[in-house]
Amino acid sequence: MITRRHSVFFKLHFFFFLALVVLILLFLSALHEQERQKFHLLAHRSMELSRIIDETQGHGCVDTNRELSEAGFQIIKTKTPRCEAIDLPPPMRSRLLSRKVRVTIYKDDTGFIYELDRGNCTMYYRDTAEGKTYYFIWFLFFALLGGLVSMYLLLWSNLKPLKRLYEQISLYGEGKETVNTTSKGKDEIALISNAFNDALEKQTRLKRSRELFLRNIMHELKTPITKGKLIVELEEPSPNRTMLGKLFTRLEHLISQMAQIEKMHAFALQKETVTLASVVRTAVDNLLLDPEKIRLVGCDQTLNVDPSLFTSALQNLIDNAYRHATAYPIEIRCDGEQICVLNRGEPLKRPVEEALQAFVTERGDGGLGLGLYIAQSVCEMHRFELAYRYEEEMHYFCIRFREQP
Repeated sequence: MITRRHSVFFKLHFFFFLALVVLILLFLSALHEQERQKFHLLAHRSMELSRIIDETQGHGCVDTNRELSEAGFQIIKTKTPRCEAIDLPPPMRSRLLSRKVRVTIYKDDTGFIYELDRGNCTMYYRDTAEGKTYYFIWFLFFALLGGLVSMYLLLWSNLKPLKRLYEQISLYGEGKETVNTTSKGKDEIALISNAFNDALEKQTRLKRSRELFLRNIMHELKTPITKGKLIVELEEPSPNRTMLGKLFTRLEHLISQMAQIEKMHAFALQKETVTLASVVRTAVDNLLLDPEKIRLVGCDQTLNVDPSLFTSALQNLIDNAYRHATAYPIEIRCDGEQICVLNRGEPLKRPVEEALQAFVTERGDGGLGLGLYIAQSVCEMHRFELAYRYEEEMHYFCIRFREQP
């Protein structure tokens, strides 16, 4: 399972949030700088206005108004009702007061209004040369924000099929064959989804073909074996009859093991809550063993497993212990965290890792060597651990119920 901090989606959300924070900080910094520049511009325009008024004191009204118009100032009768005075920083206010004309700046819906107080009269001018440059930073902010959000949504939509692909793969891992991972996109994720879907379809066809082949073989073999057993039963008792009976029984057992392997490779667990004691009793009954040679200790707890497969695993462990025991009874012991099958016997002639592989037998008894392999495979399917140890001439095969990572 992917942890949250390792998830691609978490990283996408994190980087988008980080980029958004950086963009907002840059925007606030730009606004602050813009406000500072605005005050400098207002102070500069105010001083320019007062300078023109001072320099044109001896000129006529036409010349004064012409110079003011050329500088971008238009005389008005009075300030508008909705205007508000702008509070300039102290250094700028002192610079304006150093002039002979006192200047006050107002702001209304149209722009800036300059009030010039010359003591005996007050005049109002509107700055017509003011540009709209202050709106550029807002436009830039929203343009960058829109681009960032669009990129985030685009990446999100492109990565979203990954979740569906993961869900479909999980369903396939649970044995559900109705999996469709096709995508109509044209990016790399869509290509991976489509390629994986093609691979799954090929794998499903091969799996069904294998299952059909095995089932046909087992069906065809069961018929002559059943007929052979009937014929043997009709024969007079003799050594050959006994040998043929064992042979047909062995063949029947091998077909049963093949059926167990076929079901395992279907990798579809049908879990139920069962008691370990009932599973053990079913396994012992299937093996037709003498109950006097089996000792059961504990095993009253319940377990959520596939009853058929788990019974098969225990059955193979019990059969292995029974056939290789040098003394009876063999013991089946549960302690809450594991179930162990114990038998007294000689040490293994090969490492246990080899004994757990398919087609490896400890004795030349004609078996396929699939018993321990089946038990190991069933444990892996349930995410259990099959452990082995040899102590004081006792073999311990234990299934630990804690799920392995």
